[in-house]
Amino acid sequence: MPKIVDHEQRRGEIALALWQVIHEQGIEGVSFRAVAEAAGVSIGRVQHYFTSKDELVVFGCRAMVSAAEQDHGPDPSPRGPARARDELADFLCAPLPLAEGLRVGSSVWATYLAKSVSHPGVAAVVAEAMQGRVEVTATLLAAARGTQEVRGTREAREAREARGDEQPAPDVEVAPETARLQSTALALVSLSEGLSSRILAGALDADEAGAVVRDAVDRAVHTD
Repeated sequence: MPKIVDHEQRRGEIALALWQVIHEQGIEGVSFRAVAEAAGVSIGRVQHYFTSKDELVVFGCRAMVSAAEQDHGPDPSPRGPARARDELADFLCAPLPLAEGLRVGSSVWATYLAKSVSHPGVAAVVAEAMQGRVEVTATLLAAARGTQEVRGTREAREAREARGDEQPAPDVEVAPETARLQSTALALVSLSEGLSSRILAGALDADEAGAVVRDAVDRAVHTD
C-alpha cells in the first residue's frame, strides 16, 4: 500500500524551519541548504515544494499571516458589546511578544516588514495583512460600541469589482461615520505594532504594553 504523504504538513515544517533561519540569520541567510538543515530534511525535499528562494520567502510570509489569523482571529459568532470589547483588546494584544515564543515570531515579522521595502511580493502580503487587521479591529470596535457593523473598504472594493465598476459608486462610498471608525481602528493597530517594536528592543515591559493597549481600547470604545 503506497505511503500517504501529507504535503501541507511538510510545507508547514519547512515554513517553521524557514522562520528559524530568518530569526537567526535574517532573510539574506535563507537558502535551500540552510532551511533543509534547520528542518532536518534533504535539500531535495525543500526544492520539491519550492522552485526558488524567492518563492520560499514569500510562502513563509503568507504562512505567518495565516497562522496568526488562525491562532488570534476573533470568534465570528454574534457577540455583545462587553464581549466584543474584550475580544478587541485580546486581538490587539495577541501580536505583542509577551513570551519567548512570540518574541521569535515578532522578530521574524519585523524582518519581513523591513524586506517589504524592497521586495514587491513580500510587500503585497504585508500590506494585505495590515489592512485586514484594521478591518477586523473596526468590526470589533463597532460591536463593542453597540453599533451596527459598517461596510469596510475591502467590501466596497469587492462590490465594485463584482459589478465591473472602475470608479466607486455612491452606494459603496465610505460614510463619514465609517471613516472615523476606520481611523480609530488604524490608530489602535498602529499602537499595537509600535508597542511590539518597543518590547523587542527592550525599551518597554510586555505587561506595561498590554495595559497601554487595553486602556486605549477602553477609551476608543467610550468615545462619543
